[in-house]
Amino acid sequence: MATPRPEVPDRRQRKRDRTLDHIARTALRLFEALGYDAVTMEQVAAEADIARRTLYNHFPVKEAILAYSIHAQLAADLVLLGPAIARHRTLASRLSHLLDASADWCEAHRAYLPPYLRFRLTGSDGRAGGEAGDMVGAFALLIDEAQRTGELRGDLVASHLAVLLHHLYFGALMRWLADPSLVLRGEFAVALDLFLHGAARSPAPVSG
Repeated sequence: MATPRPEVPDRRQRKRDRTLDHIARTALRLFEALGYDAVTMEQVAAEADIARRTLYNHFPVKEAILAYSIHAQLAADLVLLGPAIARHRTLASRLSHLLDASADWCEAHRAYLPPYLRFRLTGSDGRAGGEAGDMVGAFALLIDEAQRTGELRGDLVASHLAVLLHHLYFGALMRWLADPSLVLRGEFAVALDLFLHGAARSPAPVSG
């Protein structure tokens, strides 16, 4: 009898990814059908036909499943948005295109944003979700390109600037969630302007 070959890490990772995706798809179906707040981890495990221990090993809390799902959707959307963003010639217009698309998605999924933001901002351990697929990565790529072309200052690394922009992004999002009368595209536009130009008053024009 041949000795079984040890499973290679890539195969284990693929199996893990399939499990994570299955859990996330199952949970989203339940969220849509029953409402996010009404769904329990036990319901997710039963509907996904997995052991509760398996579920909690990958996702310690329900918010982690939501974060994983949102990040996976973002990653897929960024692939589709890539060509359209690349057609813009400036960092401002590229970021505007990205933020407008984000605003449209957020408006369509508003109910998911409060638990997602609470989870992210409390620093909870999401394990499977982590930071993968976060907006920071997309911001950093665009900022890095703008630095290489000389459009943006180069004394700060792109990842640092991306995190600062992400804080402004989150601030705009929370302001919109707190006040339904606001327009999210407008809030993102203000955040982007602050990132690119700061809050200093523009100098008065010199009279001739």
